[in-house]
Amino acid sequence: MKVLPYFEEDEGAKSFYSINLKNNLEMLSKEEVKVISKYMESCVVIDEWLSNIKDPITGQYSIPSKTWCDGKYIWDSSHTFYLKNYRARLPDEFLDHVRLRMQKGFALDSLRKDELRIEYESILARLASGDESFYVKY
Repeated sequence: MKVLPYFEEDEGAKSFYSINLKNNLEMLSKEEVKVISKYMESCVVIDEWLSNIKDPITGQYSIPSKTWCDGKYIWDSSHTFYLKNYRARLPDEFLDHVRLRMQKGFALDSLRKDELRIEYESILARLASGDESFYVKY
């Protein structure tokens, strides 16, 4: 699996692949945002916390703390939040993947949370040790 990197302004872990959110706003059409965010929010939540994340644009703690997975990619709710609220850029590789799955009608009910979570925890451990090979490049 691959991980969508945080944006530079996020409070989460930064990586070599992070990009500046403020320089990547309003990059997608409203129609693309609807389709892609619907897909992203219909996937499996593999991690969740009670506290919200700070929106670096407004300074408000308004972003739910969740991590999603579709069996190939992992992303946080900040990605869907920025997509829906600011039409923020996401990696082309990920967008192409979502568009292809939407065209082919991927069966999201085939995803198994327990299996995804085991692989996610393994990736987190490797990221914690400095391995950034799981990040998707912008």
